[in-house]
Amino acid sequence: MKTVKIILIAVLLLSSLMEPLSQNRKKVKGLIDLYGQTAYSYFLSANRPGFGVDAYTMQKGKYSVSLGVSYSEETLEIPLSLNYGVTNKLEVFAGIYPYTESYNFAGSKIRGFGDSYIGVKYAFQESEYFSHAIQSVIKLPTASSQTELGTGKVDIFLGIAQGFYTGNFGYDVSLELNFLQRRDIPSQRKYITFTQSAIDSINSLYNYRFEPEFIISLGPSYQFSDKVSMYAGGSFSRNTRLNYNSTSVYSGLGFMITKKIGLSLGGSVTLDEYNSWGVSSGFNITL
Repeated sequence: MKTVKIILIAVLLLSSLMEPLSQNRKKVKGLIDLYGQTAYSYFLSANRPGFGVDAYTMQKGKYSVSLGVSYSEETLEIPLSLNYGVTNKLEVFAGIYPYTESYNFAGSKIRGFGDSYIGVKYAFQESEYFSHAIQSVIKLPTASSQTELGTGKVDIFLGIAQGFYTGNFGYDVSLELNFLQRRDIPSQRKYITFTQSAIDSINSLYNYRFEPEFIISLGPSYQFSDKVSMYAGGSFSRNTRLNYNSTSVYSGLGFMITKKIGLSLGGSVTLDEYNSWGVSSGFNITL
């Protein structure tokens, strides 16, 4: 009987020791699941500029200055760009985002100066109806990585486009291959041991440098008059590293106020589980 009592006491003692360990394991697993989903969303929502590519290049010696506003459910961006025609086939351009708003890893709204970029576009194989161009853009990490407004890393965007024009109708189709450097997860905060263990486990899963991204776009356009035009289209993108696909559709109107001043208004909808939307406007001067 004494032996049985000793065994029962030992079992109870062992159970009392194992219960907190079991609870901690459940907490760690829950943190890994939660932190993993949060980290995944954080990578996907990296606040990077987007660069489309078309087959149009500026005439030699011409300048174009554009100022825009883009607003969605989670971001606000004000881009400013300058384009210059070096030759009739070679165009160089640069831009900055003087102001941008988004959210950080903790879900708080952040705002400030955004990223910048430089790029070049070259037209080739032009004919009566078709034109083609290749484009390369480098994103310069001028946005603060500490406040999480930017990744703090250089990204490379490559693209090729075909344009078709006959009468008042036209279209552009493009293919992009982008090399996006990983957005780092904030590591300023200190956690207790089992929480830090969960965080370290997630960080090890996302131990990579680049996220290759493919984008395919097709957009028809129609010129109603010398002053009014309409465009529409859709795009499909795939982030191969994060195994994520996204499809969006867009449409808009262009207005020529004078021969040198133009205005555009547009909107877009993302056709995925989040169904996000965005609106934008642009003001352009050609000199």
